[in-house]
Amino acid sequence: MIGIVQAARQLIGKPFRHRGRGPVYYDCGGVVAHACIAAGIEPHDIALYGREPHNDGLRSAMVATFGEPVDAATMRAGDVLLMRFVEHPHHLAIVGDHPAGGLSMIHADGSVGRVVEHRIDSMWAGRIIEVYRWHA
Repeated sequence: MIGIVQAARQLIGKPFRHRGRGPVYYDCGGVVAHACIAAGIEPHDIALYGREPHNDGLRSAMVATFGEPVDAATMRAGDVLLMRFVEHPHHLAIVGDHPAGGLSMIHADGSVGRVVEHRIDSMWAGRIIEVYRWHA
């Protein structure tokens, strides 16, 4: 078994497709579900939310998988981020440890068309709603 960060990094460069669950295409839920399974974590319904995960369906799956969110100020590599761009939470990312220091995020980014890892800058930090941590 490998860690959630290492499992997510195996997908860097894989092409993005909405509802992509692998092994060729991934979306944000597919990346998190793949990494959870590889790390021995049951992802419950993280990858099963609908096109628009309203009514807290995605949040409910996160709580079922990881438990209640932790304080964002304690964010560390291996945590999973629940994010929003406009109104409802609908994006997931895994926190990594950036090779040059600091924290990064690994996620399927539809705007660039693939799974990527990059620093958590102020724009991305402003989209974070909750931070989840696996408690084995």
